[in-house]
Amino acid sequence: MKEIGFGIVGTGSIASRFARACAMVPGVCAAGISSRSAENGRKFAAENGVGRVYENPTQMALDPRIDIVYVATPHPFHYENCMAALRAGKPILSEKPMAMTAAQARDIFETAKKSGLFAMEGMWSRFLPNIRQAKAWIEGGRIGRVKLIDGIFSFAVDEKSPKPRLVEAGLGGGAMYDLGVYTIEMASYFAMAEPQEWAGFAAPYAPGVDAQSVLTLRYPNDVLATLRMGITCDTPCMMTIMGDKGRIELPRFYLGNDAIIYENGVQTEHLHDSFELPKGFVWQIEAVRDALLAGQTTSNVVPPETTIACAAIMEDMMRRFFPEENV
Repeated sequence: MKEIGFGIVGTGSIASRFARACAMVPGVCAAGISSRSAENGRKFAAENGVGRVYENPTQMALDPRIDIVYVATPHPFHYENCMAALRAGKPILSEKPMAMTAAQARDIFETAKKSGLFAMEGMWSRFLPNIRQAKAWIEGGRIGRVKLIDGIFSFAVDEKSPKPRLVEAGLGGGAMYDLGVYTIEMASYFAMAEPQEWAGFAAPYAPGVDAQSVLTLRYPNDVLATLRMGITCDTPCMMTIMGDKGRIELPRFYLGNDAIIYENGVQTEHLHDSFELPKGFVWQIEAVRDALLAGQTTSNVVPPETTIACAAIMEDMMRRFFPEENV
């Protein structure tokens, strides 16, 4: 059977981890890399076992040896890279956030649907085994009805030489776009719904860039979530899902190494797996491979509704945080 060839757009660290993860998945390969710099493209290909180097995303997408395009450029470029691939007739998997606005996200999914092409935002954390098991615990009634969700994800950038993509507005920098997408979409995964209302506060890092943000979301059935994210303080990363009969704790919830359940105040199970990236991408890549082979155009794990809802929240909150910046 022919391997599914991923064409990768972008040469950053996430793209490198994704390429190496492809080598871990049967029936999949990293077939091409598109880079604005030919030198960077050749270096990336040599270091990550990628087959071919292309001058631009469209050239790569038009190559019949490329079956799907994985977009791993800075956030503000995801929309144009996704649209270029779709117009060339190729399915897409985009790093998160897929789009900076809800309108962009809708456009991507509508374009893919009209062309019968697969499109998904790469919220890889939803595919991790312990994360899936935590949701199964909730669905099985182990903690009763979910009432509260608390999430925190924050780290401190290098004050002297921060990575531009983390702190520059033009690259989608700040806590909301880099980490908020994790907290929002993972909270929604466990709430099993999209938020109906939201509010929040932010402390600025620079014009159009938030240093810290706090969001409160209200879901159907009055499930409430409090989410905190930041790029100027290092904190434990944790998501806790609280029900009327127990709770689930997920340290480093984005990686899903641990899932701990308490029932009626007593710890009853603790799942642990010690993997790190790039292996964390494997389960997402397997799911995308299977979806393509099955002829699916969307994912039921990261459906379009989740991506669009998250984009709408981030867009709205950033406009409230920075009304004069028109972000």
